[in-house]
Amino acid sequence: MKRLCKIIAVVLVVALLFTGCSGVGFQQWLQSIFGLQMIPFSEMEYSRPDMGQFRDQLNACLEGAKSDTRAKTLMDKVFALYDTYHLFHTNYTLANIYFYKDLTDIYWSEEYTYCLENASEVDAGMDQLLYALAGSSLKEELEAEEYFGDNFFDAYTGESLWDETFTELMNQEMKLQNEYDALSAKALDVIYGSKEFYEGVGLQMEELLVKLVGVRQEIARHAGYPSYLEFAYDFYYNRDYTPQQAIGYMADVRDELSQIYVDLPGSAWTALYKSWTEKQMFSYVESIANNMGGIVSEAFTLMQDGGYYDITYSPNKYNASFETFLQYYYVPFIFVNPQGTGNDPLSFTHEFGHFCNDYAATGTSCGIDVAEIFSQGLEYLSIYYADGGTQFREALMANSLSVFVEQSVYASFEHELYLMEDVTVDAVRDLYGDIAESYHLDELGYDNREYVGISHLYIAPMYMLSYVLSNDLAMQIYQAEEASSGAGKALLENNLATEEVTLMAFATSAGLKNPFEAGRVAQLRETFEKVFG
Repeated sequence: MKRLCKIIAVVLVVALLFTGCSGVGFQQWLQSIFGLQMIPFSEMEYSRPDMGQFRDQLNACLEGAKSDTRAKTLMDKVFALYDTYHLFHTNYTLANIYFYKDLTDIYWSEEYTYCLENASEVDAGMDQLLYALAGSSLKEELEAEEYFGDNFFDAYTGESLWDETFTELMNQEMKLQNEYDALSAKALDVIYGSKEFYEGVGLQMEELLVKLVGVRQEIARHAGYPSYLEFAYDFYYNRDYTPQQAIGYMADVRDELSQIYVDLPGSAWTALYKSWTEKQMFSYVESIANNMGGIVSEAFTLMQDGGYYDITYSPNKYNASFETFLQYYYVPFIFVNPQGTGNDPLSFTHEFGHFCNDYAATGTSCGIDVAEIFSQGLEYLSIYYADGGTQFREALMANSLSVFVEQSVYASFEHELYLMEDVTVDAVRDLYGDIAESYHLDELGYDNREYVGISHLYIAPMYMLSYVLSNDLAMQIYQAEEASSGAGKALLENNLATEEVTLMAFATSAGLKNPFEAGRVAQLRETFEKVFG
């Protein structure tokens, strides 16, 4: 039971917001248009996106970038296109949520597939627009504060990456990701980890990952990168540290923390074995909000009043937890598939930490590495601010070790996977087995095919590293609260609205330790040794 959190309770957050609309003028515009009236989730209506309308509006903008002589005339067209763009992604998110509520629902499967398979064209079109605006004779006027802001188009010089080949490759990747969703639905009828699973749908998932790696490597090469590893660091995460630094950190985790983790007594996990109802799970997070007050309480009220959460169990539900953002309505949404155990209140707390960040920042503005600090940080603070939170002290610290060690296994595996020259099912199994054993997971029992249960490998590549490094900074919130009551709470609250995109920049601005400084993981080991002896 030590590995209760291992695969099934992996947290999933997919924040696919288009980075090109982050100018101050657009943020104000979005808030003024969509932030004035709260629309309950139950009243949000899905409609299949009209790709013909999107294409017509895009072409009007592209023509306007060449021929319009007044900025306002052009921006009226651009605003209309952004309206359609945000509506597309909101419908995409709604279809995703409803499909994940019931993987057997054919209607929502088809709607989600439709949105997924058109997403690359939409993002490519918006990228094309920004390059066209950057080349417009009205560029200087477009960089006024009420529009895009100073120097916005500096990032859109030269040629766009989103050419026909790149868009087609991205479409191929999304179609393969959709196959994974279909296989996940198929897996509902089989016992996970059984012989039937591994020889059937599990094997299909293994073969699918090999295909995904191949397509992603093509994407990276087309973009001018030696491997998908470097491409993902830049394109999706804008990381301000290198893969080599990350690999070195995970090696320190292996050397300093993995043996402590596998030697944990079973009693460390006791709180997670207890039964929890949906009502108890909700009350746990509600008590955190009531006891912390301030912006955390405000966020909870919004979530509750708008019904921006789904924490009901269903056997047909996607077996994960995540928080996402409904762009058109400018509100976050939490999705949890509870399992009736002590993991449930912690999963809900984790996602509510993301919700608080999005609420405070009025939308996702920080990077993914940074966002995970608030979710994990709120879990730690629940020890002090949730009614009954003290019961989770040992379990949360055990789970923290699990994050450091097991997520390092998965992230190390993923890093090495995209450096392999000959990717086959057998080679991938051997790679996973070698890495898992180097972290002593063979002492807990594992299967070298179990990686197929890690959804991030398929739908959120290179994400799992974020859990590891952000947990270092989140632990510092715990350490601050442990040292002085209220200090960790202030640290979290004062940074919820951060606009820092990268991990290192956030650590500096928040006054936290650099996770890559020499001896940092050894310091973490000392913290765990104090808890577990």
